Amino acid sequence: MSTTRPGRKRARVDTGAPQATRDEKYYFEDGDLVLRAGTTLFRVHKFLLSRDSSMFKDMFLIPAGSESAASAADGSKDETPLAVSDSAESFRALLWVLYALPPELQAYLSSDKNAVDLDRLLLVAEITNKYHFTSIEDWSLQVIRTVVPKLKFTLPTSILLVRALTLAERFSDSALIDTVLTAWESLVRTVSKPEELITIPNTHPWLTAFACYAQISAMKLKRYPLTRDLTLEGCDGLSSTHITKLLFGRWSLEAEVTRLASSPPILPRTGCAHPASHEDDCVAQWRKAWADAANSKAVAALESTDLLGRLKAVQTHLAALNTRKSSHNGPCYRTNREAAISTLIARKKRTLHEHFQLPGNFDASGFGSASD
Repeated sequence: MSTTRPGRKRARVDTGAPQATRDEKYYFEDGDLVLRAGTTLFRVHKFLLSRDSSMFKDMFLIPAGSESAASAADGSKDETPLAVSDSAESFRALLWVLYALPPELQAYLSSDKNAVDLDRLLLVAEITNKYHFTSIEDWSLQVIRTVVPKLKFTLPTSILLVRALTLAERFSDSALIDTVLTAWESLVRTVSKPEELITIPNTHPWLTAFACYAQISAMKLKRYPLTRDLTLEGCDGLSSTHITKLLFGRWSLEAEVTRLASSPPILPRTGCAHPASHEDDCVAQWRKAWADAANSKAVAALESTDLLGRLKAVQTHLAALNTRKSSHNGPCYRTNREAAISTLIARKKRTLHEHFQLPGNFDASGFGSASD
């Protein structure tokens, strides 16, 4: 069977397209290929676009006689450019990373936050994936994972985190997903009005959930004496749908906090020196230690809806057992408890949005006017 790949068709010239202008930076007089993105012309060096086993390399290998002479000349001059479907901004980002000098690229890994252009990095990751610049795509994702924790995001720049999460989901990059969620969690805890993040249009329930999670702490239920009426303060600008989700989420989070107080995560059996008695000894010890931590003063001082905060406080309490004598310090328990709690916290972050999903048959009438 032949493994020859079908030839790629060259882009056609649109004679009715708007007048194009030359890019100020990436139009080189000694370039041997003219491309058009939107209304911008780029004259570049073909060998750079052929690097890294990209799609352009295959495109340039199309036999000259496979198409008409007119279309085969596409890209030789301004009048017959090779058209790409990308925006000028996106294609400019690709050319930037292809032409950049090592100091420019190294600056993205420095500690200087001002040297980082996350918007451009996201464009680079998107377009190098599209055109199969594999090693450059890997580099851009690595840099994004490195720089996101260093940056301080605000409401206006929160859209960059939305784009980064979209990218991470598309590439199934779990490390980047966790990095973005951590940055988003920090953002929603620092903005003065978390409700503004709730209303940001996005297709990621994870991001909306963290904003709702922070907003629950800001909202207050005010009850009126001798009536069943109540009002909700701290939710200005939110629709009734958002408010209903917040109230449902509050109830759901409190229920989960109560459940977890007496239901520790599974303690792995890995490395247990006495597997036959793992359930009777190790797990029993683990359940007792978990109950002590979940009911400690540090945990009880946190809000009843602060699921993640309480789990982190439990984690801190359990970690402290390593530094002092404790009856809960068996080898299996000591080795595996950190893995158990870390896995649980990561899972609860990933599923936080489920607490704000209303059941299909949910009746919201009781949330607006009656007490619990």
